[in-house]
Amino acid sequence: MKNDSFGVLSLFDRQIKDLESGVGYYRTYETLKHYRVVRKHLSAYIQKQYDRSEMPFGEIRYAFVIGFDTWMRKELSLAPNSVWGYMTILKHICTLARNEGLMGINPFASYVNRYTKVDRGYLNEEEISRLASVDTSSYTQELVRDLFVFSAFTGLSYIDIKGLRKENIHCLFDGNWWIVKRRQKTKVESSVRLLEVPLKLVRKWNGSATDGHLFPVPSNTCCNKTLRILTKRCGIDRRVTFHVGRHTFATLALNRGLPIESLSSILGHTNIRTTQIYAKITRKKISEDMVLLAQGISEMEKSICGSL
Repeated sequence: MKNDSFGVLSLFDRQIKDLESGVGYYRTYETLKHYRVVRKHLSAYIQKQYDRSEMPFGEIRYAFVIGFDTWMRKELSLAPNSVWGYMTILKHICTLARNEGLMGINPFASYVNRYTKVDRGYLNEEEISRLASVDTSSYTQELVRDLFVFSAFTGLSYIDIKGLRKENIHCLFDGNWWIVKRRQKTKVESSVRLLEVPLKLVRKWNGSATDGHLFPVPSNTCCNKTLRILTKRCGIDRRVTFHVGRHTFATLALNRGLPIESLSSILGHTNIRTTQIYAKITRKKISEDMVLLAQGISEMEKSICGSL
């Protein structure tokens, strides 16, 4: 069995070590976790396909790249967008190697890495109301239900709700209460006004967390498992994860006329194109917009119709 001392896995190890020192400053734990996962999959691929514990950069070609892509799809049954994300990380590692003179060619030159646009789920207004009033049989179910509803009325993600502290709540210039906080993922400051529903939830759970946070948030896995129980109980027959709350807020806001520029700021996006992914323009909203259009051009239509 060959054992090359330095190669792609060794550079992964170095990069992971750098990420570990940067978590909480200029890197997120999620990024670190993704690099660790790719490193694990790549190690298994090299071991199985090449009977090695390492792959030197000088031997990495297009066949290696496309082989890893195919292996993740077939052997690991990973979703297309998971493969897309993992291959993006491997490409970054190869770019580092080329910049350091460890690799002479670009093995990704002929590789096409595409992100597949997915239909982001959301709850409509009637479903939100049903979930908000569903009977709960335990403290955890009530808490998770309320946290999801809080997300659906603020647009905050799981990790941002978990990190909320009392000092993030401010009464601002307009006399209303706002959440002012940097997003964990992008580090962009986000300001979200607390509407009546989330404000009530803040007051309801105030003091229940013992570590200075606003809510006693369970693990994301626990939240998603509990949501499956609650959504089934209130007749929602599709898969709902905690992140659907964020999508729900975005959809609700757009359908109710909130400008996409304002929504982008509320969600803490660095690029408005990211916000456009959340846009779910329903038939009802299109119908309402067409009514306004019809009213606006009614006189012109009358004139045209009279001459037809």
